[in-house]
Amino acid sequence: MKTFHTEQGSITFNKKYYIIQGNNGNHRGYNREWKISSEGYKTKKEANEVYKEVANNNGDIKHGLTPLCIVTANELMEIYESEERISFLNCFDIEVNY
Repeated sequence: MKTFHTEQGSITFNKKYYIIQGNNGNHRGYNREWKISSEGYKTKKEANEVYKEVANNNGDIKHGLTPLCIVTANELMEIYESEERISFLNCFDIEVNY
């Protein structure tokens, strides 16, 4: 479990790995929005199994047109603090207290 404090409150990550899917945005990340999966994963092996299944079921991801990533809590906070947009509200393993 890892907790980060922001100006609005706190964000607690209850798992170690998360899968996020982005829209295409542009190369600098402007207009990029990331959607986080509804679950987190304890191990990278678990996350990789789900990642492969999602990629195989979506041709845009499979051919590199839509980004899909396995990330940690630290990486999610880097995205949160960057020009890109992400919301943590649809993931059951992340607690947002604003």
